[in-house]
Amino acid sequence: MNKNSILLIDPNFEPANSSNLNLLIKIGVDTFSYSIADEEKELVHAVYDEQECEDGLEKFKERLKLDAYLKLPYQSVKAAIYTPNLVFVPKAIFDQDQVKLYTQFFVDADLQNIYVQSSEQQDFNYIFGISSAIEKLLTATWENVTLLPYDAGLLENTKNENSNVIIDFTVGSFQFLYFKDSKLNFVQNYQFDGIDELTYYLLLIISQLGIDTKQTALKVCGIIHQGDEKWNLLLQHINNVDFLVTPTPLDTNILDDMPAHYYTSLLALQQCG
Repeated sequence: MNKNSILLIDPNFEPANSSNLNLLIKIGVDTFSYSIADEEKELVHAVYDEQECEDGLEKFKERLKLDAYLKLPYQSVKAAIYTPNLVFVPKAIFDQDQVKLYTQFFVDADLQNIYVQSSEQQDFNYIFGISSAIEKLLTATWENVTLLPYDAGLLENTKNENSNVIIDFTVGSFQFLYFKDSKLNFVQNYQFDGIDELTYYLLLIISQLGIDTKQTALKVCGIIHQGDEKWNLLLQHINNVDFLVTPTPLDTNILDDMPAHYYTSLLALQQCG
């Protein structure tokens, strides 16, 4: 472990039972985390989180070599991975036979596989691809891995949310989701170095999207605390700010000493298809 990582373990966790458990993985631009959960007993056995990585994908590869818990077999594995190769296509115009057409909007043109994931809560399909090296590593390590877009957990578990904006923070980046008439209107990831740069991005987004800050309900999750400089900045510009803690059937006793909103997006992956 290093100063930027944390591992929380249920003292009754038995690695020998891993084939009955689910592994949830989240790989961001500058962060890597995972959780081990028992869906049948509705229990979280472990959570690992590492912030301020130079590269989340490289950190995943490093942890895969060193972390004994990542070497275990699991009943199922869900991996949400940040990728610039992602588009949202409305279901009304989606054509399964023309999937290649949508890849013209990708940053990378030489992806081995293109994935289509239907959103249950939004009226679109995710079309995405990840680097072939990471894809091969994931599928070689676990036979039953499901690849998901980075925001899948938040998007598929906010059906009853009335928020206009959701922001998921790491130490040095944030994922911004903007909803209009309950439909996802905008999503983007930003890296920032200090509060001044965060202020710049926040004001730029508000201006470009024409967000009415007096009528906006903002929910935040991830690495943010009430009263810290991120929180105070948001309150300066948006009237209604609160934490996002989506309901989960999982017993999260091992997280009792941690803020409940820290791992909202990670644990939400349990309910993704």
